[in-house]
Amino acid sequence: MPRWGSWPAEIGWLTGLLVAAILAINVAGLGGIALARRGALEEAERVLRLETAARARTLESLLASARADLAFLTSSPVFFGLESALASRDPRESRWRRLEAEGALLLFLRGHPEVIHLLARSQKGEPLLEAARRGGVPVLWVSSTATRSAAPSRQVDAPGHPLTSHFTPKEGERSVAGTVVLEATLDAARLLFPGPSPRDPTRSCSLSDAEGRMLVREGPEEKEGALGASAVLAAQDWSAPSPWRLTCGRSRSAVLARVEPVAGRYRMTLLLNAAVMTLALLLGAFAIQQARRRAGLEASAMEQARVRELERQLFHAERLSTVGRLAAGIAHEINNPLEGMANYLGLARQDLARGDAQAARGRLEGVQEGLRRAEEIVRQVLAHADPSRTPKAAVDLADILRQSVGFLRERPEFERIRFDLDLPEGPLVVRGNSAMLGQVFLNLLLNACEAQPEGGEVLIAARREETRTVVEIADRGPGVPSAAAGRIFEPFYTTKNSTGLGLSICYAIARRHDAELKMEERPGGGALFRMTLTTREREDA
Repeated sequence: MPRWGSWPAEIGWLTGLLVAAILAINVAGLGGIALARRGALEEAERVLRLETAARARTLESLLASARADLAFLTSSPVFFGLESALASRDPRESRWRRLEAEGALLLFLRGHPEVIHLLARSQKGEPLLEAARRGGVPVLWVSSTATRSAAPSRQVDAPGHPLTSHFTPKEGERSVAGTVVLEATLDAARLLFPGPSPRDPTRSCSLSDAEGRMLVREGPEEKEGALGASAVLAAQDWSAPSPWRLTCGRSRSAVLARVEPVAGRYRMTLLLNAAVMTLALLLGAFAIQQARRRAGLEASAMEQARVRELERQLFHAERLSTVGRLAAGIAHEINNPLEGMANYLGLARQDLARGDAQAARGRLEGVQEGLRRAEEIVRQVLAHADPSRTPKAAVDLADILRQSVGFLRERPEFERIRFDLDLPEGPLVVRGNSAMLGQVFLNLLLNACEAQPEGGEVLIAARREETRTVVEIADRGPGVPSAAAGRIFEPFYTTKNSTGLGLSICYAIARRHDAELKMEERPGGGALFRMTLTTREREDA
């Protein structure tokens, strides 16, 4: 099972893979939309080319049909000799020939909606018959010769783009006598859109002649980037020079209208994917942060446990070191009652040999007192060696200070040290561990004594200050250098040949008792250590 420390990397890798997959899907989707739009445009352009070419062929067919029908009409018997028949003295002949010619013109206009005006002229150019459209309906004009030429411009459906052509029957290069000239006028708009069906507003078409002149245009102006196609068509015998060019266009928006719904739905899907990806990134980042935080907490807890174990071992080592430093004094203290006990036992043996039981009993009481003194010394040593056996309770600092001074007073190497006790008569009760506090005071006293190897004085004072109890231990040694004053409570820092743990342990014990331990220069020379604790009355303990 993987440790928490490796999970952030795995979560980050999986999150990156997920993000890459979603990005690839989104990019593929965008590419699909682009390809679909491009395909739709290409297909629409191809269809537009085919439609434009087909429409050009249709226009060619219409023009050719109109031209063929006009040529046939001019050479038909209906119009042959029409001028002389209309001028005949026989009114019946003149009337029937006129009716036949007019019917032919009306039938032609009905069959060719793109033709809006027909005029039959004599070979001399005089108008004979005229037909046109009014309201889309073919009608005949019956007017005087003087007004016929002007009638179309005034009354016929005004063509937007008129195209005229003249048709005369010929034999080789000569005109046939007795025939008429038919003059036809086309409306280019009707030519492009002959039917009544509604026009597509998205499409536009224009027709221009060989010289580039615009003949007709239908539909909206082509915007930049619109699709376009053109085709050439033959248009001989009309007033506009041939060939003509048909140009058709279609807007891109109209082409893409069929793709846009699908593209819109896919864009919505992409937005949802982006939202999901963002949420996944946020959740992944949060998970990584929490995993790292948990890993950091576990590492911190392990480190703290290791530090506590090291502190415990260091405290134990320092306590053993302190006890070792006291071993010589303790041996001296225990040796004194042992020597007295040995003397008392020897004297008691002599008294028993003389039969003086009363004197022997007195000697045994001396032995008992020696044993009691040795037991008390051993008890104090064990208390200092294992402070954990003594829990926090209400303790008297004055008693602890007296016991600590008593440990050192009888040591021969400190016989030239004078211990001055300035303690109040009443108890100084605080809540704490008597063994740990004794270790603090013992370490401070040992440091004060060792700072004066040639002899000197050590002042031990304690007093109350409102809700606090202050203990001061001062010496007349060389003091602490100013450069080292800020580091003397750091572990392993020392100014003498020692482990450098004594003062750091004293500082840690003071912190455990919510106390404050400081070092100051003593007026007149030396060092002064001040420990401030919270006062606890004995009755509250």
